[in-house]
Amino acid sequence: MVEQLTVTERDLRRMLDVIDLGRQAGPDEVFPRELMHALAELIPADDVTFQISRPLDREFVAAEEVTEQPVDPGEGWEDVFWRSYWDDEVCSRPQRTGDYDTIWKVSDYRSVRQLHGSPIGEWFRLFGTRSEIIVPFPVRGAEDRRLMLFRATGRDFTERERLLLRMLRPHFIEILRDLERRRAGIPELTSRQLELLRLVADGHSNTQIAHRLFVAEGTVRKHLENIYERLGVTSRTAAVATAFSLTA
Repeated sequence: MVEQLTVTERDLRRMLDVIDLGRQAGPDEVFPRELMHALAELIPADDVTFQISRPLDREFVAAEEVTEQPVDPGEGWEDVFWRSYWDDEVCSRPQRTGDYDTIWKVSDYRSVRQLHGSPIGEWFRLFGTRSEIIVPFPVRGAEDRRLMLFRATGRDFTERERLLLRMLRPHFIEILRDLERRRAGIPELTSRQLELLRLVADGHSNTQIAHRLFVAEGTVRKHLENIYERLGVTSRTAAVATAFSLTA
């Protein structure tokens, strides 16, 4: 039987709450903790972790976690993690496929029975995890950035919950970019200014941008002047480099 995917008005309101909480992150947070707490209520999870790593170097860069019951995996857990990461296609899916957009679940690849005998099954047993769903972020150099939701008991994550995460993912990406800009001391731009600057970054001329945004070419020039002033730069190239160099 095919699961019917529906999103209610209540879901949409709760999703907006999740997004709004993402704007309140402190400068020391790797990813907004209040957002993660709200997400765990929208999509019930025992643990929500945002992780930045360098898989080719087998090292962690940073992480933020909210969890119901902290688990002490003991010594050697990093070896288990990296062994399961590279020995099992479930963990290293983005690196193997080049797909950093699709949200995936462990159960897309392994049944409960298959999980027990797989490399990732060892990791799951170590942390008392039963199911996981992963939201990948755009790749940035050698860094892998992902948001992971875990359940220790109960049912697997559903297709409806995957749909909610798919709808939220573009907002998560923008929230992370905004947090990184603020952390780097880059002045905040309006959503319209960022939209225009992304078109500049893609190589569009003022005329092309005006057509795409349905505004006069003079309006585009004025927006660019305001962007230059806010960022303290004098050219299109410098504006793009300043606004996006840390937020690919």
